[in-house]
Amino acid sequence: MEQKARQGTGKCRQLWLLAGFAVLLSPQWAAADENYFGYSYGSETTPKGSWEFYQWITWRHDKGEGEYDAFDFRTELEYGVTERLQAALYLNTAYHHTQDTGPLDDSGLREIPNQDDFGFQGVSMEFKYRLLSPYKDPIGLALYIEPSYSRINKISGITGTEYEIEPKIILQKNFLEDQLITVLNFTGEFEWERFPSDEPTERELKLELSGGAAYRVATNWHIGLEARVQAVYPNMNLGNREAWAFFAGPALHYNSKKWWFTLTLMPQISGSPRDPALSSRLHLEEFERTEVRLKLGYYF
Repeated sequence: MEQKARQGTGKCRQLWLLAGFAVLLSPQWAAADENYFGYSYGSETTPKGSWEFYQWITWRHDKGEGEYDAFDFRTELEYGVTERLQAALYLNTAYHHTQDTGPLDDSGLREIPNQDDFGFQGVSMEFKYRLLSPYKDPIGLALYIEPSYSRINKISGITGTEYEIEPKIILQKNFLEDQLITVLNFTGEFEWERFPSDEPTERELKLELSGGAAYRVATNWHIGLEARVQAVYPNMNLGNREAWAFFAGPALHYNSKKWWFTLTLMPQISGSPRDPALSSRLHLEEFERTEVRLKLGYYF
C-alpha cells in the first residue's frame, strides 16, 4: 500500500510539473521558428535579421521496473544570420525522478540512482544552412550541426562531463500546394562522456533516421505522423551495435502569425536487445517506453 501511494504521488507530481511549465511558457512569454514535428526538422531557415524563441519540454517515461520519469527542458534563441544561414543558442535543464530502476553494475548497485533532482544540464549551439528550398526547388535540403556540453547524464541523471557533436542532413518535400509537408532527417551523435567525472572517458555514436508527414486539416492546424529509429554504437564502432529502438506516433501542430505549438507522442514500438523481465518487445536500458514532446514558439 505504501509503495502504491508513493507511485501515485510521484506520477501526480510529474503531471503537475509538466502542466506548470506549459502555463509559464505559454505563448505570452515564449517564441520560436515553426516546427511541424517534435523530433524531425524541416529544411527552411529563419529569415535574415529575424529572431525566434523556442521552449521544448520532453517527458521520458518508464524503464520497465520501478519508477522512471525524466523531463528535458530546452530554451532556445534563434537568429537569421543570412537568408540561408541561421544560428541558435540553447540553455538546457533536466529533472529526474527515479526509484529502483535501471540495470545493476558489477558491484550490484543500480546504474540509475534513486533521485528526485532538477538542475542545469548544459548548453548547445546550432548552425543550419539551407541549400535548397521546398517552396522554390523540387526538394528542400539543409545541413545542420549542433555542438553541446552537458553536465547531467540524460538517462541516469548522474553528474559528470559530456561533449557532443550532432551533424544532420535535412530533406523536405511539400505536396498538394504545400498542404502536405514531409521531412526526412539523417542524424549522427558523436559523444565523449565521463559519468561520473572520475571515470575514464567513453566514446559513443548514435545514428538516427527520422521523418514525418503533416497534413493541413484546417486553417492553422496540421495533424501528422512521425517516426524515428535510433541505434547505439559503443566506441564509435559501426560493427558493434549495442542497442536500437523504433518509435512512432502522432503529431499535432498549430500556428498563427506570431506563435505556434507542436505536440508529439512517441511510444517505443520495438527495440533490441530485450530483457524479458522488463519487456518482451522493447529495449528499456538505453531508451524509454514513451516520450512526449511539447514545443512552443514565438516570432519577433
